[in-house]
Amino acid sequence: MSEQSGTHGPAADDAIKRQDRSELQAHGEEWPEPESSGEEATWAPEGRFAGTPPGVDWEGIELRSDLARHLDRTAFPATRAHLLQTLAAHQGEQRLLDLVSSLPDGATFASLGELLRALGLPMEGRPA
Repeated sequence: MSEQSGTHGPAADDAIKRQDRSELQAHGEEWPEPESSGEEATWAPEGRFAGTPPGVDWEGIELRSDLARHLDRTAFPATRAHLLQTLAAHQGEQRLLDLVSSLPDGATFASLGELLRALGLPMEGRPA
């Protein structure tokens, strides 16, 4: 007796397998073969998705993500000095400390979004 999924009968499962197999064969010529250099092949840089719009500032996005990981909502409102203390307490990387050090001394930031705008880092729009 063939294996059966919980939602289909054996005939439907076989039809799905045939369809999947034919789609893989149809696209097989379009997909690049990994080069055999002894290392694991990657087709795109790690963490990047195919179809990403050109001109995306990945470095800015990674900085924004790192700041958000180290500065939670309880860190705000905050001055530059407080942000530097918080980053140091959360073992923030030197590049984050250098970035925040570039802010004006007397400024206060009410939220992470305000901080990101002050640093000129990219912001994502929310879907409508």
